[in-house]
Amino acid sequence: MATQNYRQENRPRPDIPDCEQRDNATQLAINVIKKTYCQKLKDDDNAIQAKKIGYEANEKIYKSKERRFLATGDNYQRYLNTEISFGTQLVQANEKIKTNVANYKLWDDALAKNLKDIFAAVKVAKAKMSDLRDAAIKLENSKNDSCNAAQWNLVTGKVEPMPPPQQQQHPAPADACKDIDEAIELLLCMPRALLLDVDTVFTTSADIIGIQKFCNVSSLLPLHQILYTTADEFDKLLLSTIALRKTDLDATQKDLKLALKDRTDFVMDLYNLRDDYGSLHATLEKICCPSCNCVNEQIGNCEPRLEECAERVCKICGEISYPPGEATGPLPNAQPVNEN
Repeated sequence: MATQNYRQENRPRPDIPDCEQRDNATQLAINVIKKTYCQKLKDDDNAIQAKKIGYEANEKIYKSKERRFLATGDNYQRYLNTEISFGTQLVQANEKIKTNVANYKLWDDALAKNLKDIFAAVKVAKAKMSDLRDAAIKLENSKNDSCNAAQWNLVTGKVEPMPPPQQQQHPAPADACKDIDEAIELLLCMPRALLLDVDTVFTTSADIIGIQKFCNVSSLLPLHQILYTTADEFDKLLLSTIALRKTDLDATQKDLKLALKDRTDFVMDLYNLRDDYGSLHATLEKICCPSCNCVNEQIGNCEPRLEECAERVCKICGEISYPPGEATGPLPNAQPVNEN
């Protein structure tokens, strides 16, 4: 936006050459006017030089303000983009994480309760299996006790072999008791296996409870609270910085507009001074060295001598460019004045 065309200006110097002057009252009056215009021409030349210096200073100030405004705007936009693309997502993600952590805690508590219930049930089952094993041991001991031989004969349908003097004929066992030996063997050995299995389940259940405790899902609550607080503080820092940078941006924009206004004032003043200077220079050239020669001095004193000057003025009027939409034809002929 810099307007430094004054560096290439081709402005005429304020020295007006003196032409051949006549020693009459008219020339003396013209000389008075000429002196005033010459002084004004010199004053305008000095004012132009001063305005050029002021313009250069205001141009530097404006460029400095412009760089500061652009840097502040870039900094403001960076914080704004960070808050939009990162801060907002971080806060929203934390809300979702907060809900998830709360659900994890509920699920962890429910799992812990279920594991404890399973452990208690397994403990009861282990006690029952221990009683069953004890019963199997007692059953096996009773089988080897001769006092219980009659009862075992009734259970199995078989008679234990006896010494020869006591041998007697016994009926054959019924078909329903043919698998009784396998059934009794299961009753004796299976409780021991079941007790070992339930002990394994009992130990595994206790280990799972330990694993669940070791996972420590409840520790996510304070950890997430730290994350949530830190993210919220970070977003608040971004927002406060954005507000501060917006204030700085408005201030630098205001300074930039004032600098631009001052620079524009100097540009317009410099333009006006140049225009006045050119007009004064052209006027002095006309005053000192008129080149129109339209005055007819050859006719008598009783005849009009400025008709050619009037025609030249009319030609200048005909060269005027009309605004769009207005008539561009020749000017209407002047109506002659009734001399009567």
